Amino acid sequence: MKLNIPEQSTTDRGDFPNHPRKVKKWLAELKRANMGDYTRQLYNGLITLNRQAMSPKYRLENMETLREPTRHIFNQLHKHFVNRTLPLPEKSQKIIHLNQALLKEMATGYKILIFEASNNLIKIDTKTTLIVCERALHYYAELLLRSSQIYSELPRGTWSDIHHIYAYAEMLKIHQKSIKDPELAVKTISIEDYYKQILLFSLARPNALRQSDAERLFKSINEWAKLTTISKNTSKNNINRYFVSKLDSDLPPNCVSEEDLKNPQHVRSVETAKLVEHLQKLDNSSNDLQSAVSIGDSVSQETMRALVASWSMCAKRRFSRAARNDEIRVSIGLNPIHKSLNIEITPPKPKVKRPNKMFSLESIPDNEKANKDLFAQQDPTFFITDTETKNDSDRSAGAWDMIAKGRALTSSYSHEFQDQGKTLGDLNKEEPDIHWKISNISAGGYCLFWDSDLPSRALVGELIGIREKDQDHTFQWRVGVIRWMHYNRENGLEIGVQVLSPKVVSCRVQRLGRKNEDPFNCLMLPGIKPIQQPSTLLLPAHAFLSGNTLGMHAYDRDIEIKLGTIREHTGSFTQFQFSQMNENDTPDTEDSGNKSGKKDPDNFDSIWSSL
Repeated sequence: MKLNIPEQSTTDRGDFPNHPRKVKKWLAELKRANMGDYTRQLYNGLITLNRQAMSPKYRLENMETLREPTRHIFNQLHKHFVNRTLPLPEKSQKIIHLNQALLKEMATGYKILIFEASNNLIKIDTKTTLIVCERALHYYAELLLRSSQIYSELPRGTWSDIHHIYAYAEMLKIHQKSIKDPELAVKTISIEDYYKQILLFSLARPNALRQSDAERLFKSINEWAKLTTISKNTSKNNINRYFVSKLDSDLPPNCVSEEDLKNPQHVRSVETAKLVEHLQKLDNSSNDLQSAVSIGDSVSQETMRALVASWSMCAKRRFSRAARNDEIRVSIGLNPIHKSLNIEITPPKPKVKRPNKMFSLESIPDNEKANKDLFAQQDPTFFITDTETKNDSDRSAGAWDMIAKGRALTSSYSHEFQDQGKTLGDLNKEEPDIHWKISNISAGGYCLFWDSDLPSRALVGELIGIREKDQDHTFQWRVGVIRWMHYNRENGLEIGVQVLSPKVVSCRVQRLGRKNEDPFNCLMLPGIKPIQQPSTLLLPAHAFLSGNTLGMHAYDRDIEIKLGTIREHTGSFTQFQFSQMNENDTPDTEDSGNKSGKKDPDNFDSIWSSL
């Protein structure tokens, strides 16, 4: 069997000792008080042991001895990169790479025994085989978690090793036998259970989860994996329903069509129907806001809904993308977006003096110019320039239809920016969001990349405002949410943005009866009556509940509203439908690139002293 292991060499006198008794003595002499030196010596010692030929008995005993001290190191390293904004500073990048290198070396120590046994170089009993397979998958699972928390992919060759380890256990028919692992909260686990956990975590699209949610999912997935099955049989009629793992590949599990399967004997399908049904029942049993909030290690309701979507359908790209490489004005976070809108947008004057009239997309002038320019009379579909909207008989209806289908963005980026200096000339060079550029666009959103080594403010689930230039040289703010992030040392940080609305209104709200309480900044996404889309409010997360009555101030108008159904909840904002409380008006109801990439990533000399 093929596995990625280092070349083994025989030991000479004076080399690092590999006898278990001497290894334990060496570990006892290391000083844990000096964390940097302790980590350096253990890391170098582990590398040396994994490249020395030794008996399987010695190797297994040494690896089991090293589990506790390396776990102590892992617990210390996490604070340097978990829950940190990206891109990571150079020191943190070194530390995450060290953490990954340690995890890979721990997996390698056990993987050497699997390689030697599978190729008849040594003989080990069934119990030992179970131990080494489980331990290797244990460290690979943690490597998957830590990589996902910085939104990066697994190192090349990792998926190949994971698949081959499971295939070897399956071939020996020991993949369903249980084994104890002192580092796990569960009493026992099987090779198949661990393999299913790894596959499910990958299928959960961790690059679309917040870092803390990925950790909670990782801790909960053990029980959930028991509701799934792995099968060698893939029905011809149902194959597109199944998520497939290819044991002879170096690829994560994915959803494939029948024609993509050239070697069915190496394919394993993962059936998730029972798991999805279980999560849907949990979701239906709790519908209040508090259930959407993560408490302790529990997975939030919002995350469960995302998992149901990830584990029940195959994600497919809905729109084609157009590559771009332009600078763009961006503002991340509810309050920064609110501030940007107030600086640039002049409030419109209502055509009819009805101060309490509910806002809708139709009631807002369509040509909102930047820099407090006057509102000009324009085609109401000016903000949609896609050729599909060019319907001479009914351009307005065509535009609304496009919005209903998610086609709310313009294609103005298919042309070069004009007066780019003027576009970006008013930016303060110290603004935190100035370094974003467009990678590509589609009708549903943007892919942006961060052109700086400084940390960004991007987080999965965070609101983002994007200032788009239209063909008539006016500007329009769109509001969206960051759906996924991807980061690596070579290409830097990329984010995927889904646009929530073609327009946004800045406003403020205050709880009725609390006149002394400071108002809250919020954003309103106007309703679109032709497609019966209700108006919604984007409010700070955890600040309000459904049923709260608020006073809203927007564009010099004051209205009283009642919060209704929660459309979306993340750790950054909550999106409410709302209705107007004024008796004289008809309410809107709820039903309406890394510059240091050339440096040696394995040279950790610069970080030992800071651990």
